Amino acid sequence: MTKVRAVSLAVLAALSAMLGLAGNLDAEDAPPTIVTLGDSYINSYGVAATETFAARLKSELNAAGHPVTIVEVGYMATSKRGLAWLAESKDGLDLQASPANHVVIVELGQNDCARIDLDHTRANLDQILGLLAQKRVPVLVVGTAAYGYCSSNLSAGHGADYAESFSKMFSELATKHGDLLYADFKEGVTGHPELLQADNDHPNAAGDAIIVRKMLPMVEALLARVQLR
Repeated sequence: MTKVRAVSLAVLAALSAMLGLAGNLDAEDAPPTIVTLGDSYINSYGVAATETFAARLKSELNAAGHPVTIVEVGYMATSKRGLAWLAESKDGLDLQASPANHVVIVELGQNDCARIDLDHTRANLDQILGLLAQKRVPVLVVGTAAYGYCSSNLSAGHGADYAESFSKMFSELATKHGDLLYADFKEGVTGHPELLQADNDHPNAAGDAIIVRKMLPMVEALLARVQLR
């Protein structure tokens, strides 16, 4: 009786180990999750749901052999709002608690420009990237130039070097935290009114398509970092 029981326990232990291994393999094989933390640019303000940045990015990645889940956290008006989402919201805290197999695209700052002191914007972004670095979450920092409202209001209370300092901030923070950088979200779209909406600021569907194609190699590089953790 004791011998049978010992054998049974050994079989159960073996089955348990196999199931544990299968669970680990399933977790490793699960498609990575891309979290987009940003403002109306990356949330494709004014664009049909089937043609948004996120929808097109998922389609392009799938076509390139990279199955992914994309989670849009919603419109974060400022860097401060983005920090509050990560540090205080349930979803942000859940991401920090279970960061495995996640990457984050951080696209924040345009709405801060010429409205919020640059040091405050830098501090907010620094904290966001620092929290993600602590959890070893690969990050793609997406910068922006001083567009729209910002460029038209730089003369009011801001030094002549504000625009340059603003755009350089993103590369400096990416370097500090060891993150990837895509310097300007609207690269390839700025200066092409046919790729912008009537506000001459937000990309239209055709503009988002170009942005996705240009950013795709960097997103693929971001996904590759999941394997390096």
